[in-house]
Amino acid sequence: MDNPMLEEKVLRKVMGNVPFGLVVTREGKNRRIYYMNSMAYRLLGYTREEYMDKIQEGWNTFIDFDLKTIVNENREQMKTGEPIEVLAPAQAKNGENRWLLFRIVIRLEDYPVSYVSYIDMTERVHAERRQEREYQYAKDRAMRDSLTRLFNRGTMEELIEAKLADRNCDTQRDSAGEFAYLAFDVDNFKQINDAYGHYVGDRLILLVADMLNEHFKEYDFVGRMGGDEFAVFASRVESREKVKQRAERFLLELHNKKDEMGLEEPPSVSIGIAFGTRCGTTFLQLYNSADEALYRVKKHTKNGVAVFE
Repeated sequence: MDNPMLEEKVLRKVMGNVPFGLVVTREGKNRRIYYMNSMAYRLLGYTREEYMDKIQEGWNTFIDFDLKTIVNENREQMKTGEPIEVLAPAQAKNGENRWLLFRIVIRLEDYPVSYVSYIDMTERVHAERRQEREYQYAKDRAMRDSLTRLFNRGTMEELIEAKLADRNCDTQRDSAGEFAYLAFDVDNFKQINDAYGHYVGDRLILLVADMLNEHFKEYDFVGRMGGDEFAVFASRVESREKVKQRAERFLLELHNKKDEMGLEEPPSVSIGIAFGTRCGTTFLQLYNSADEALYRVKKHTKNGVAVFE
């Protein structure tokens, strides 16, 4: 094409119809707009004049980035001529935030000239965020018991194993202090279900879950291990006596829920506790030790606390 005027006319027509915004400006105190295609302002719902005024005031007045900062942080990349990519929200004329993906090239000659192109990524960003929320929701549901929303057994095992693996094995006695695993089993749960129905049984399970969350909120993990079994794990405890006292307070408060639950006999649980400091301890060892202590309570008195020795 030998006709320069025709060449420019064709170029402007092409650039006016590309699916991305393009703005070329001289940066500095006296910012000057060299070129701006129609998509640049149409993407955000402005007229050409309104958008030019916005840019003259500074990119950061309506877009959540500062061009000067971007330049300073990417000087080495700028020297190679590679575009700098930035995803940032920009305010449309109607007040809505639109997510734009910017590709910025800065030429440093007598004064900096910026070539800023961008496309609308709003739908993709929203879709990715929805996908992330759905993933997190599905992950959370897989980790938790469906009734109580406490961690389920599989999750408790993974979390506790990870905590135990972090313990220091270099010293004879672990400097991190003692850990504690408490196993809870609701007493006479089958009889309560048979006598009062599953609705009352579920209410009792939820009551125990809520009380565990409240009484042991400073501890690391609270979980429902299945059925009427629960567990609490603390990676560091002040003393065995304080843990036992807390468990006994739990029993006392649960005992006082008889009228609230509409039961003839006060609700209760049996509790077995396993302590440890030894590195190399596994979840299964803790579980079996606490379960053995719990079995002693179940066999003799119920509604009590026993510590594995």
